[in-house]
Amino acid sequence: MLRIAAIGPPLFGAVGALATPTMSVGSTVGRPGATVQVPVNITVDTDVVGFQFNLWYSTNYLTPGTPVGGDALSNQQIAPRVVSPGDLRVLAFSYPPMQLTTGVAVYVPVTIAADAPDHNESLLISNVVLSSSAGTSVSVTVNSNAVLSVAVPPVFTGIFPTNAGAMHLELTGTAGRTYIIEATTSLAPPQWSPLTTNTDAPGILPFDDVSAVDFPSRFYRAVFDY
Repeated sequence: MLRIAAIGPPLFGAVGALATPTMSVGSTVGRPGATVQVPVNITVDTDVVGFQFNLWYSTNYLTPGTPVGGDALSNQQIAPRVVSPGDLRVLAFSYPPMQLTTGVAVYVPVTIAADAPDHNESLLISNVVLSSSAGTSVSVTVNSNAVLSVAVPPVFTGIFPTNAGAMHLELTGTAGRTYIIEATTSLAPPQWSPLTTNTDAPGILPFDDVSAVDFPSRFYRAVFDY
């Protein structure tokens, strides 16, 4: 039997090398007394079926809850444990092994103390280990630092009409924060429109709504510009 083989150039070119997986903790913002979801993200295009990391946080105003899986997981089980105050370890594994994809690995709920001042809290992940389906360790690049911004809500401390027909507003907030003042003519349901965005440098932000004269009634609110 005659066998003839021909070898030609590849049709689609060489396959690119797989990138090193990365893991990072995301920044977020919340008010005192609220529980926020801190995302721990993963990017992966190789054989990774499980992971471990430690989340470091301050215990002065932050209390973590039970982590929940994100869209990067398949059927992984999550096993959290507080190693020591301020150190939460999170382990994820699956049986049979299932591949992780790029996305949010887990959300860590963090409750902010009701008496927390307006400030930024540092979040740090360390001791990151990725495992393959063969049980071997996979190299990973870690972007570890993030911020949980504790933002105390602003309040209107003054609102009155001016002689020129405008509505004068005084917003008291935290120095350095950026706020948006919005208005609507109805609360059922409200359609909020931004009037101004400004940095509350001295702690008090004055604003004159000169368009208020065009409406029989108007409602106002202030929100953070994240």
